[in-house]
Amino acid sequence: MGKQKSTLIILLILVVLSVFFLWATPSKTIWSFSYFDEDDFLHMPSDIEVDHGRSLIYIADSGNNRILVFDFEGKLQKIVGREGKGPGEFSRPSGLFIFEDGELAVADHYNKRIHLFDKSGEFVKLISPKTVDVADLIFLDDKIYTISIYGSSGYSPQFRSEKEIQPLVNVLDQEGNVTQSISVDDFPESQPFLRAIKHRVCLTISQDKKLFLPHFAINVIQVFDLDGNKIGEFDRPLPYKPEAPKLIHQSSDKDGIIRMQATMDMITQDAEIGPDGKLYLLTFTESYMKRAKKGDSDSLPPIQMRIDVIDTKTYKLIRSIDIDGGARCFGLLDKNRLVYAYEDNEGELFLKCIEY
Repeated sequence: MGKQKSTLIILLILVVLSVFFLWATPSKTIWSFSYFDEDDFLHMPSDIEVDHGRSLIYIADSGNNRILVFDFEGKLQKIVGREGKGPGEFSRPSGLFIFEDGELAVADHYNKRIHLFDKSGEFVKLISPKTVDVADLIFLDDKIYTISIYGSSGYSPQFRSEKEIQPLVNVLDQEGNVTQSISVDDFPESQPFLRAIKHRVCLTISQDKKLFLPHFAINVIQVFDLDGNKIGEFDRPLPYKPEAPKLIHQSSDKDGIIRMQATMDMITQDAEIGPDGKLYLLTFTESYMKRAKKGDSDSLPPIQMRIDVIDTKTYKLIRSIDIDGGARCFGLLDKNRLVYAYEDNEGELFLKCIEY
């Protein structure tokens, strides 16, 4: 009897510890700022990537048409690019990729091209995709895995396809030709605007070369191998029931411009594979549509957000990290530090680094 009692006590302790480590995620602010370099500031940041080898943080400062580079202490190190249409010049850069040797690739979304820079930030090469937009990208061997809508690139969704399903990922060669498309037939959609919304995903790749595609407006994460075969799918627990995308208005004017309006809840804003090999998902913790129906959504602070940490083998939620509402994008510095850009209650943008 005494042995059984001891076993029960040990099990109870393990359960308590499991709950603590899963949900209790105290974090500590290491640094945070809105203005930097005297009077400069972020505008519509779209992506954050980390050069772990050189301890540098790269931010696609989309609204300012440039790439900002900070060190891990939050000090500005350099600015790459400027507004324009020439080599090394941007119009709404939206996605970044850091090569192992420190070289940089930038998805120049509005100019419809990809820039390559050396590790010092000097322009090297342009790649012009022939038939698709590129908003975020991953270079792997001689292939470029791309998605067409991401972060602050959401101004020109691609819904030109007449098919009920459209590519989630387009694979390009080094000349910008599409060599492969990855799509699903799980939730086909005939309405083009809703199809663009429902097929909008984040893009990240695990250490064992699997593509993880969390959907923006659906609580689904799909997993593909590099040949485009779907090998997994899962969701994770949310504190609310999301409202699926629904068309509520469509009109056209005398010039033939079609305007559409839809309701939907955002689920996942950004995704990264961390240095620990886990999948990190920037997640909304409340329904925007429920707020909107109450009529007071504009007067309330941004929806609280969190980062869900997922095991890439079991697809199980390990824990969640609470962060500020209004978060746009994030990057993992190491196994216990991350940085994210967020908009506060007054509409001011901050860059914040926390230890968790």
